[in-house]
Amino acid sequence: MRQKVWAENPPSLPYFCQYYDQFRDNQNSGLSAVTKGLELDYVSVDNIIIDTKMMSIDLSSNNLTGEIPEDIATLYALVSLNLSRNRFTGNIPNLIGDMHSLESLDLSRNKLSGDIPASLSNLTFLSDLDVSYNNLTGRIPSGSQLQTIYAAHPYMYEGNDGLCGPPLQKNCSSNGASRHGHFSSTTEGGHAREFFYLGAGCGFIVGIWVVFCALLFKKAWRIAYFRLFDKLYDKAYVAAVVTWARLTTN
Repeated sequence: MRQKVWAENPPSLPYFCQYYDQFRDNQNSGLSAVTKGLELDYVSVDNIIIDTKMMSIDLSSNNLTGEIPEDIATLYALVSLNLSRNRFTGNIPNLIGDMHSLESLDLSRNKLSGDIPASLSNLTFLSDLDVSYNNLTGRIPSGSQLQTIYAAHPYMYEGNDGLCGPPLQKNCSSNGASRHGHFSSTTEGGHAREFFYLGAGCGFIVGIWVVFCALLFKKAWRIAYFRLFDKLYDKAYVAAVVTWARLTTN
């Protein structure tokens, strides 16, 4: 925010809101406020309180949580709304398009999801929009107003991998097809893995029972099995003792 002085012809006065400044040295004092790329000029004449039409809400960087209330759309005279760098979740209110006086809207760096409301294209005064780095999905609303804003601020949709359609280069139909294909392949792979584990488990159980039954009912097989087991045990024991003796003697 910066102050500047007009000597003769101050700019035309807006209509609502109040701003007070000092009159000095027979000059009209003024204030220039820059809000999200918008430069707004305000003046006061002869220490008179002047009504202007500038209303803004800036709640950025406050770690706010929850959903953006639908009732915020009832603030019809709001010009600037900044809710960036918080932790808002849920969808962007569908009635946000009813805020016809809105000129600047910043919802960036939250955790918003769902589609961008088509009603945003109805905001004819909107000149600055930023919904980057959320979890938004779906087709971007069409409209010359949004296209004009995108030309001036091409970063406004960044960080939302689920968005598609103009002005982005991602095609919605191909994006949907790829997601469907990925889901199908993932589902098929999951079923194949389940069948593999099921078959391996059943085979293991059947094999154990076959060996157990053979040893139980065949005396010759049982004797041969235990003899083989004893031989393997003796070999392992001798190998371990010899190895240990070599290590200790060295």
